[in-house]
Amino acid sequence: MSETTTTPIDTVLLATDLGFRCDRAAARAARLAARHDAPAIAATAVEPGRAQAREMLRQDAPAWYLRPSPTMHAERRLRRQLAGDVDWRLRVAEGDAGDHLTALLDGLGDRALVVGGPVREGVLGPTILGSTVDRLLRRPDIALLLVRDWVRSDYRRVLVASDFSEPSEHALRRARALFPDARFTLLHGFTIPMLGLMDTGRDAAVAQGRRQLQDQGAAFLRALGAAGEDIDLVIEYGDPARLAQQHVETFGTELVVVGTHGRGAMYELAVGSVARRIVTNVDADTLIVRGAQAPAAAP
Repeated sequence: MSETTTTPIDTVLLATDLGFRCDRAAARAARLAARHDAPAIAATAVEPGRAQAREMLRQDAPAWYLRPSPTMHAERRLRRQLAGDVDWRLRVAEGDAGDHLTALLDGLGDRALVVGGPVREGVLGPTILGSTVDRLLRRPDIALLLVRDWVRSDYRRVLVASDFSEPSEHALRRARALFPDARFTLLHGFTIPMLGLMDTGRDAAVAQGRRQLQDQGAAFLRALGAAGEDIDLVIEYGDPARLAQQHVETFGTELVVVGTHGRGAMYELAVGSVARRIVTNVDADTLIVRGAQAPAAAP
């Protein structure tokens, strides 16, 4: 396995659309910035459609009304959301949110942690992620924490959905560096092709598959060295996203981590299917870590 960075974050970037649930992401970002002694940036963008909608509300204003600029209005709302004893740097712009965040990340490097609210399901349901989130996840090396829940403490239970690949190794290493005091569980969900067509031997096939994967998972953790110590390994037959939700419900898991590399044109529309279903369906905060794209092999 290739070595990946285990250094903590050097910047926390809060990305917010100023929605009602974004205060949860702001509280988590403040906690992480304080814990890692990292600079904290809060960013939002005033997109054209929203600016026009606000202008409709300002018609027939009284004489005493002082019309704020779109960015000033957004900055005031942003300040009200920010929490914690953190020296926030605000970055408010007009235009596309993806453009704004991409420009900020270009200047921060690959050890910034982006913190945002949960992905909202639109008319296409969970098939396609929000456009801004999807754009961020096209970057070659990104860690994106999507916060659903209220912030009561540091994460205590973290579940890493793993297929024992290099991207999942990278995700695990980065999560361990971010949350060194949490208890980690590595979950691998597996299926067996055509198992439903078997008349006999189904239980034996599942048991054999579990044994083989248990050995593979143990080797995966040994190869991680210190980063793999004290990590519980769970191998179960079934869909990883469903298993992750069941783990959350049973053990109170607060964070689910997925790694992805994203190859091919379909990635430009959505994250890999397992990561996508976890992000949109699991009732816990989620951390998506994308490893740097491996160079193409020479012809």
